[in-house]
Amino acid sequence: MNVPARWFSLSLLILSLTAGCVSLPTEPGGAIGTLRVSGPNVWLNNKAGKDGDTVRIGSSLATGPGSSALVEFRDGGYLQLDEKTDPIFDWLAQSKCILIRIFTGQAYLKRERACVEGPNISLVLNSEANIRIRAGTRLAEVTLLKGNADITAPAQMRLLPGQQITVTGKRITPLRTLSPAELEKTVAWREKYHFKPLPDEEPIRKPLWPPAYRPPVKPPPTPRPPPIRHD
Repeated sequence: MNVPARWFSLSLLILSLTAGCVSLPTEPGGAIGTLRVSGPNVWLNNKAGKDGDTVRIGSSLATGPGSSALVEFRDGGYLQLDEKTDPIFDWLAQSKCILIRIFTGQAYLKRERACVEGPNISLVLNSEANIRIRAGTRLAEVTLLKGNADITAPAQMRLLPGQQITVTGKRITPLRTLSPAELEKTVAWREKYHFKPLPDEEPIRKPLWPPAYRPPVKPPPTPRPPPIRHD
């Protein structure tokens, strides 16, 4: 994994967050979600990932060719990765926000509150967005599907539904408003992956206490022998 030498400071990001709205563990190793996999090339913490694995603060996740990963967050929402995508999950203590660092690749994020950072972009997301990062060309593209997103670096601005921002290096391309067809094409990559549903937990069956009242059952009457006749 080639990590860019310089990352944008998180100071602007932290200052922009004033209140936390999640109740997830804040210490490294705390569980934040459950992993689901599609394809043979998914790695969680440098080991083969499988359905049901726990994603934690400090976890690294990576997908190879023809594979996708989906993280279902414990407090709602999910993150789906396209092939060749490699995020790391962290926690911003001052803002009480999950931080998702994406070095390269593409992801679809649905979450009421999430902090996202790439080599040349930082943002706070509320709802749904498609995020594409190309570290080699220093390109970052964020397309907002629903809700809003606050870009905090390289400049501060707000995205509205249907808008797309592209950053190359430190240069920001003017915001575009995409047509419904363009939005559908942007997220079409998700359709080539299929995930198996996780098995449902067995319901806990509690005994009734006290036992439900049942009326006593009367035994059937004993048949009487026929009377003896005396001729």
